[in-house]
Amino acid sequence: MYRDYFQKSKVFLYPLLGIEKGVNFVPVETFLSWADNFTTKDKKFICLYEQKPSKAWSKFENDYLFNNILFFDYMPLESNVHVYIFDFSSYASDYNSLVQGKYSNLTESTKDTIMNFFGEKGAIARYVEEYLYPDYYFEQYAEELGVSKSQLEEVGELCSGPDLDKEHLIYKKPDKAIIFKNKMLSLWSNSKYILK
Repeated sequence: MYRDYFQKSKVFLYPLLGIEKGVNFVPVETFLSWADNFTTKDKKFICLYEQKPSKAWSKFENDYLFNNILFFDYMPLESNVHVYIFDFSSYASDYNSLVQGKYSNLTESTKDTIMNFFGEKGAIARYVEEYLYPDYYFEQYAEELGVSKSQLEEVGELCSGPDLDKEHLIYKKPDKAIIFKNKMLSLWSNSKYILK
């Protein structure tokens, strides 16, 4: 059971971009909204990358970000800090389910894409499967949590809803370097950050 908060947008939306797991470049963090730019009603998925220019980065950026069917906009924040915005209007139902913390209500095709991204092995794959298909795991979780199965069934989900404050990018251009903080569950590397 994973008890610490992790960025729900990264787990449940990033796989829908069609970027295979294991690429050399992954977002430092992802968000559902951005101060003075987008709210969750806009159905945008915001990926923040911290990356120095290189041929490999340019190729990745062109192949996977700029030419992504969901690509909406790009904004450089600093010389090595980039924000890519993707429009998830075509996934409106799934996006709304995510915002409401109703992961089991995601469409089957979306669940399949997420499960294929994480694969069948490893702790993260197991957690994701439990979150997407809670009906199969209520009894196990009830025993681990010391609660009745019916209590969990009433809640309907095994994963907490998104913390919309943590899923909200707040960026005020500083005179000094950007400071990243707030360690969370890592899906691709040993650290994750939220921009404050």
